[in-house]
Amino acid sequence: MTNLFKEEEFLIPVNTVEAKSGNSNRLLLGIMFVALGATATVAGATSIRYRLTNIVVDNVAINGRIVRLTSPINGSMEAFYAKPGVAVKSGQVLGRINTQTTFSEQNQEQQLSLQLQKAQDERMRWQLENSQLAGEVQSYATQLVGARQSLDLFKNQLQTLENQYQAVQGVDIKLSRETVNQQQAAVDAAVAKATSAKADYQRYEQLLAAGAVSQQQVDKLRFAWQSANAEVKQIQANLRFAKASLSASQTGVAFSQQDHLADSLSERRAKLLQAIQEQQMHVNTLETKLASGKQQLNRSLNFAQNNPNQAILANKMGNNPQLQAITAPFAGVIYSTEREQGEQVNQGQPVLTLLDCNDLWLETVIRAEDASNIDTQKPVKVKFAGEAQTLSGEVDIIQPISSIQGIEERSKLMQVQALLPTIPPNLVGKPLARVTVKMPPPPAHTQSQRFCGLGLTASLTFSKK
Repeated sequence: MTNLFKEEEFLIPVNTVEAKSGNSNRLLLGIMFVALGATATVAGATSIRYRLTNIVVDNVAINGRIVRLTSPINGSMEAFYAKPGVAVKSGQVLGRINTQTTFSEQNQEQQLSLQLQKAQDERMRWQLENSQLAGEVQSYATQLVGARQSLDLFKNQLQTLENQYQAVQGVDIKLSRETVNQQQAAVDAAVAKATSAKADYQRYEQLLAAGAVSQQQVDKLRFAWQSANAEVKQIQANLRFAKASLSASQTGVAFSQQDHLADSLSERRAKLLQAIQEQQMHVNTLETKLASGKQQLNRSLNFAQNNPNQAILANKMGNNPQLQAITAPFAGVIYSTEREQGEQVNQGQPVLTLLDCNDLWLETVIRAEDASNIDTQKPVKVKFAGEAQTLSGEVDIIQPISSIQGIEERSKLMQVQALLPTIPPNLVGKPLARVTVKMPPPPAHTQSQRFCGLGLTASLTFSKK
């Protein structure tokens, strides 16, 4: 830029005024470019400084521990109650396997087995449905409490706003009344002035007839009287306007002295009324869902109470050595099923997979060089996708791997974790590291149908050493 200005000094201007104007414009343009460059430099420096002190990894998926349950014996799936997305308790029966028996043994116990099987199927279905219904009812009840609290908050805000509205209206009425009084006083003064001017005019008109004053003096007083009359009409119009404003203020139609404040209060009042209406609809919907859920739950409980023989048959079935139960080793969510009722299974074959919602973490694969620069003593900033709040996590594991090792360990990893982190194409063949982060509960942690948030993504920000 300096060289450009020096070269311009050697030009011979054709028109002095135009040359000076051109030099000023170029100087201004140069200053603008310098300012923009400085701004970009500061922004770039800030970004570079942030990248030098932090490592940001996007699209990091929530992973979790899974346990695969296998068949303990050879047989057939006589009963299978597991469904993906259903929450189960520790020790809950998820299915029963009928051991392989001879034809004669099956023939002898066929009738009892059918009865026991039917009773147990109904009982297991009832337990799962009852558990799910109870969870839904509890969820609706919790949501309803929160919705009602929000509705009460909106109503309190509206009441406060109404009080402010009334206060402002009262002040406006007072000001409007004072304006009416002032205009009335002005009308009275103008009428008195006009009356006096009329008397003066009439007196001089009589003197003119007697030849005591000139016509010019009389015309001057007549003009003064007419001007006073016009002033009376103008002030009377002002009085009528002031009275109309007072009437509008008293009825709450409009504010005459505080329009800007009135507009703000009216806008806020309209928004609150809309929010109250929408929240009331939400409360009504939750109340309907809660009532329906309680009704279904009561019907389910009444069904169990009205079928006492079912429990007796179920106990007999539990003591039947021909059937072996598959139970949940811990409380969790059924992640997937690999068998169906009536299907033949061999000992050791997978039957279903359980997800442990109490053992979730965030997992990603990054360059080994970046992993070695992570300060494991500092917290990790966690921001779930779609959420505004930034939470805090901590580094759990940093495990060096390679692309080949990642492929070879795939089957092993899938035995203990639900998802296998993908290796970005630009990192294939490079030294890598598997990084896991202990995280706060995700937004869907309590929702079994969403598998407790498994697969949701987040953005992680690590501090560098």
